[in-house]
Amino acid sequence: MRYKFIIKHPLKKELEKEILELKKENEVDFELTEKGEDSSKSAKNLAKRAIKEGFERIVVCGGDGLLNEVINGIMAEKIPENFAIGVIPTGSGNNFAKALGIPKDIKKAFEIIKSEKKILVDVGKVNQKYFINCFSLGFDAKINDLANKIKENYSFLPRSLSYLFAALKEIIFQIPSYKMEITGEINFKEKLALVAITNSPSYGGIFKINPQASISDGKFNLSKISPVASKIKAIYTLLLVTQGKHLKMPEVKTFNLFGTIKDFFERTDSLGN
Repeated sequence: MRYKFIIKHPLKKELEKEILELKKENEVDFELTEKGEDSSKSAKNLAKRAIKEGFERIVVCGGDGLLNEVINGIMAEKIPENFAIGVIPTGSGNNFAKALGIPKDIKKAFEIIKSEKKILVDVGKVNQKYFINCFSLGFDAKINDLANKIKENYSFLPRSLSYLFAALKEIIFQIPSYKMEITGEINFKEKLALVAITNSPSYGGIFKINPQASISDGKFNLSKISPVASKIKAIYTLLLVTQGKHLKMPEVKTFNLFGTIKDFFERTDSLGN
């Protein structure tokens, strides 16, 4: 079997040890990613090249962001019949790996890779980009960018909670409200805090936005949350989302998606200001 490991820099010693062990009985190569879509060593370009070079397995060593980049590289090429992708969850969120039942323990994760157990999963597409875990608009899209900055600038903080810190910081600044329009399988045009379309139950490390979602049921789950009246209510809603207990709130509506949608959104003044 030919394995290509695409690893978010830096290379962990435990990870290197397991790769060398796998190399005893297989053809194994690994490369560290570089930032920037135009870099020849971006995760997307490494994945595209691995497909062209005939690797039967691509193993992503990182979080959901790295996995998303690799998926976009893979889907840009003609995928071999016997191809499969694996995940070693070394990122801060690892929501898709959780949905697959892959543990964060590197040695145990490698045992799953070696077992060759496969599962078919759904892949979504928005415009010309693919997603395998989530596509979101509004508040959570904004805090994703803020969380990445927190991880870079405040390395002493727990990486797994960076999205929560970002969300709380944004809510304290202003209650999220966006004009959004979605047309297609479902249609609406209104002010919303966020719209999240997911394949797995969670995103952002700890947010169980669509707790009923399944990665291989042939559909995606959409949740839309309307703006709330106060910052206290916004923080309360946020905490409910971390537990997946928000679905019965009047501000929350959920849908199952089987087709395609088009989206539009823009920032508006925060409600309550």
